[in-house]
Parts: sequence; C-alpha cells; structure tokens
Amino acid sequence: MKRFQFRLEKLLDLRKFREREWELKLAEITGQCLLIKKKIAELKQEIYRCMLERKQTEKSVNMDDLHLNELYVQRLEQNIDALSEELERKEEERKKIHAEYMEAAKKRKVLDKLKEKRSEEYYHIHKLEEFKKLDEINNSALIRSKITN
Repeated sequence: MKRFQFRLEKLLDLRKFREREWELKLAEITGQCLLIKKKIAELKQEIYRCMLERKQTEKSVNMDDLHLNELYVQRLEQNIDALSEELERKEEERKKIHAEYMEAAKKRKVLDKLKEKRSEEYYHIHKLEEFKKLDEINNSALIRSKITN
C-alpha cells in the first residue's frame, strides 16, 4: 500500500515554522519580564537592607550618613518605579505576542487535524480496497474448487 501524501504538507511545515517563531519571541519577552521582576525584587531587598542597617546604627547616627542613606533609598525607589513602568510595557507586548502565538498555533492545528482526517480516510479506503481484493481472490478460489470437483 502506498504511503499517504498530504498535498498541503509544505503549508503545514510553514505554519509550524511560524508557530515556532512566535514561540521563540514569546520566550524572549517572557525572559525579559522575568529579568525585570528579578531586578525589582533585588532593589526592594536592597531597600530593606538599608532600612535594617539604619535601625541597627541609630545610636551613633551621623546626619550626613542618614541623609545619604535616605537619598540612596529614594534613588532605589525611583529605579523600582522606572522598572515597574518598563515591566508594564513588556507585559503588554507579551500579551500581544502571546495572542499572535495562539493564532499561529490555531492555524497549525487546523492543518494538523485536516491532515489526520485525510490520512484516516486514505487508509480506510485502501483497507476497503484490499478487503475487496481478498474477497475476490477467495471467491475465485471457491469457484475454482467447485468447478474442479
């Protein structure tokens, strides 16, 4: 029996390729989002460390050191705000890329289902034809055996 040949195989390959491209873009933007989240967490940890350090050294406080510490914490908070805004932009971009990826996956799945359906039809038809041939051979053998007897 001949192997099934899907006429739209090239188109299916192209759709698989496009889906993979969107998947890679999604992975890249997700990695960027995670990196920004990690930076924000590190900055918050640094603020916490500075506050803790300030409490521990409260008894021998130099006003200049206290002022510098406060400025440093403010700068860290500004960085957190800037990173949060960047994270929001990246998350919006990630949502758009995710939607494109889902669309590409949907298009590929449609062709996969069509290929599967056509393949099942093809093999079903060939099995029926094979069964008919075997049936004809059996009938011919039966007729020959009756004629020779």
